Amino acid sequence: MSDLSRRTLIGTAGALGAGAALGVHSPALADTPGPPQDDTAQDTAVTAFSTAPARAALRRLLPDHAEQFRLVALPGGKGKKERFEVTGSTGRITVAGTSPAVLLTGVHWYLKYTCHTQITWAGDQLELPKKLPAPGGTVERSTALPHRFAFNDTHDGYTAPFADWDRWEHLIDVAALHGSNELLVTAGQEVVYHRLLQDFGYTDAELRAWLPTPAHQPWFLMQNMSEWGGPVSTALLEKRTDLGRRIADRLRELGMRPVFPGYFGTVPDGFADRNPGAHTVPQGDWNGLRRPDWLDPRTDAFHEVAAAFYRHQHDLFGACDLFKMDLLHEGGNAGDVSVPDAARAVEKALQTSRPGAIWVILGWQSNPRRDLLDAVDHDHMLVVDGLSDLDTITDREKDWGSVPYAFGTIPNFGGRTTIGAKTHMWTERFTVWRDKPGSKLVGTAYMPEAVERDPAAYELFSELAWRDTAVDRDAWFRDYADVRYGARDAKAREAFAALRDTAYQISSKDGRPHDSVFAARPSLTARSGTNYATHTPAFDPARFDAALAALLGVRAGLRDSDAYRYDLADTARQALANRSWQLIGQLADAYARKDLDTFRALSRLWLKLMRLSDDITGTHRLLLLGPWLEDAKRMASGAEESAQLEFAARALITTWADRGAADPGKLANYANRDWNGLIGDFHVPQWQTYLDELEDALAEGRAPRTFDWYTVEEPWTRERKSYPVRPVADAWRTASRVHDALAKAPYQGTLTVATEPGTLPPGGAGVITAALRNVNGLRATGRVDFDLSVTGLDPAPQGPTSLPSVPAAGSGEVRWRATAPDGPLEDPLKPYPYELAVRYGPRGEDRVRAVHTGTLWVAGPLADGWKTVTNNGAAFGQLGERFAIDGAGQDLWKATAEFGAAYRAGALRSGGAVTVKVDVQAVTGPWARAGIAVRNALGTAGSPGFLNLSVTPANGVVLSYDSNGDGTLDTYQRITGVKAPVLLRLTRASRHLVHRRAVDRRRREPGARWRR
Repeated sequence: MSDLSRRTLIGTAGALGAGAALGVHSPALADTPGPPQDDTAQDTAVTAFSTAPARAALRRLLPDHAEQFRLVALPGGKGKKERFEVTGSTGRITVAGTSPAVLLTGVHWYLKYTCHTQITWAGDQLELPKKLPAPGGTVERSTALPHRFAFNDTHDGYTAPFADWDRWEHLIDVAALHGSNELLVTAGQEVVYHRLLQDFGYTDAELRAWLPTPAHQPWFLMQNMSEWGGPVSTALLEKRTDLGRRIADRLRELGMRPVFPGYFGTVPDGFADRNPGAHTVPQGDWNGLRRPDWLDPRTDAFHEVAAAFYRHQHDLFGACDLFKMDLLHEGGNAGDVSVPDAARAVEKALQTSRPGAIWVILGWQSNPRRDLLDAVDHDHMLVVDGLSDLDTITDREKDWGSVPYAFGTIPNFGGRTTIGAKTHMWTERFTVWRDKPGSKLVGTAYMPEAVERDPAAYELFSELAWRDTAVDRDAWFRDYADVRYGARDAKAREAFAALRDTAYQISSKDGRPHDSVFAARPSLTARSGTNYATHTPAFDPARFDAALAALLGVRAGLRDSDAYRYDLADTARQALANRSWQLIGQLADAYARKDLDTFRALSRLWLKLMRLSDDITGTHRLLLLGPWLEDAKRMASGAEESAQLEFAARALITTWADRGAADPGKLANYANRDWNGLIGDFHVPQWQTYLDELEDALAEGRAPRTFDWYTVEEPWTRERKSYPVRPVADAWRTASRVHDALAKAPYQGTLTVATEPGTLPPGGAGVITAALRNVNGLRATGRVDFDLSVTGLDPAPQGPTSLPSVPAAGSGEVRWRATAPDGPLEDPLKPYPYELAVRYGPRGEDRVRAVHTGTLWVAGPLADGWKTVTNNGAAFGQLGERFAIDGAGQDLWKATAEFGAAYRAGALRSGGAVTVKVDVQAVTGPWARAGIAVRNALGTAGSPGFLNLSVTPANGVVLSYDSNGDGTLDTYQRITGVKAPVLLRLTRASRHLVHRRAVDRRRREPGARWRR
């Protein structure tokens, strides 16, 4: 039978005729020749809604083929499944659906899976025959999920803050094609505040100075900032009002629902002074920017303001029954206000003004708080979950009780030009979570911080709600390759298989793809493009290269579409960006070794690849800086406003705002865009200056000068230079240049050294293995020569120390055997520094010398009863009562838990204590930790009962613990001003009460005490 259940089919029979419902052609959907389709005269009393809005969309999207579709309205309604059905014959396609938007979803499903064409936010492929082909039978899809939400709170800033109606009309059309029925609409919402606060004592001029320009308005609506980038003009407010109204009206015409911001208490400074009886809580700053005050929701003043807010919002933008708001977003201060009481008051104000409305709240980190959810009516709440695909998130019913939620993702921060998503988590989890007993999953939520990126990820996610069974990823990506380029092509399928197993199966802990270090502020310590980002590669860059090679091999007849050009340019751009992660560590190592020749060669390669990135991004309009700036200029009403809005647009993608946001707020380059013009004019000059200075410092034997990057960046944000708004080069030829440059480039290897066993006992022997990973996925190496020297040891080769070749994206190994000196140790761990030198290069190219240094360890064995746990390659040693651990890790906080520990199971029983004296701690970072760790099962990742008491190099003694039983350290307290040596003691007084004490060498008693 079809995708519809038998129950749904029987229910549908009354509308379509029993034959149609069961997949047999009925007279209404007859497969007979006739004139162009005309559904404009439908009786809406019978058909339930007008199909005219869907017809108008088809004429916009498919002007040469729109009239070959007949659109039929199906009855729908609250509590019923939404559904579509596609039937017909050549040139006469009938699509039936339960709303205008669902009709468009049905059309797009037909276009994809019958015609092998596609319309997306990032590249179209519409090679259609003059007469549309008949579907291969009746196509039916349905969804029981009432909420198919799209867009992030930040969408209006990072996607297109100065977009006009034409741009927004296309955004809405594409969202409808992909099955969305709820869009967050923030455009123009600043005008609600401008109007309502004039009712409460503020002047027009004060409010226009308080409101930010459109580029930064989303963060104002989230109560993160105000008073930056303004004042906004009256003309701009009028344009934004008109835009927001047109967006909301179009959504309603299509049977979709606008989601507006709700009111939760944002007010300007001095509100309580102007409005007696009001109580406000100052919110301080957010990443260096002034936050608006919070009006206490428990007060009568709040309810007066909220009522005015909803009244003005309705007058400006019309009806709405979904309102998005998050209390105390990202560090907000509740002050003396009870959050549960505040939530009840916010809910009451909403329900008073909009009875039956749904409060939409974001699932993100610790939001929403459980005490907030427990205080409100769950029947009128919806959590749009941004973290459904995180490994650490496992049970939303446990987290949120009976609150309905939408399975969601935030696969992109800042609108960064990145490829990647956790599609494997989507396909594994969605149907399981939806179908389990007691599930509160009622929708989907696609919430990248900017759209018009990564079309494959959006396509797969958008289909989840319309499939009864789990998506088969292998089959889906095969079909997607055919759809994306219009026909079956072996190389296209090969490309998407490579992407499926790399970029679309990312492993990052925060669930996001990695960005480009080329777009970072220059620093040898940079390990991502911006501070708030994934700091290790989210997938294997070498295996990703296969996608670029395969895309270049797609047959010539399939290369003409906008979709192909976008994919090729973006994949080549990503392949270049991946090299930034490979090269930055080598630059730092060469500089630390004072190896001038290697540093100079790496610097030249780095800049060459950056310039290539500027070239390849010049081949598609979505990767150009020019349109971003021109949009801002077009929205202006004069020369002065044009400069103001262009400055805001330039700042958002570089400094973000002012120095406070860029430097202390660490928001510089948060949007991290590999864009033509931005790379060449903004990032390349910075890196050129920086690398030249380091090279000169090495040559002259001096320390390099320091840079105040904000003083370099800020003048660029004030410039008025124009940039191309159309592609400036051919995608295939430029991508071929990228391929050849990467295939031939040196320094594309990763060196590692490992010993078996991990440490050697005195007099013991072990095998040392040196490996070269060829991270060039486009070409094998030529001959590879290894040379290993170990201070104090004389390792003997266990076979050849040369390899004839290492495959593309492959590895090669050689081995030595070493014997440790048989003498007493003075310390638990004795280091033996080594240097591994390797000469290698791509086949047919000159070879280069790469060096990797590290330490091998001779260790005293641990006493009986002791075990070790490590996920950071730690080495352990014991000498009497002294222990030593040498390891490294990213962090020991929340989802990241990289550490090494020697432990005894069950050692800390009720009434027991653990005491450790930390004699020496290496200063590897301000938050490096040495001390005591306890857990229900220390050797089991994710085990609850987690607690760590440690000393750090720069943050004193820190007590971190798992406060909610999810197995992660999420709460901490600390005593500053304490460093090793220090005595740490942890006492367990009972099953639930733990006392901790930290005493430093200067004040051993009474010390400091924490209790829980």
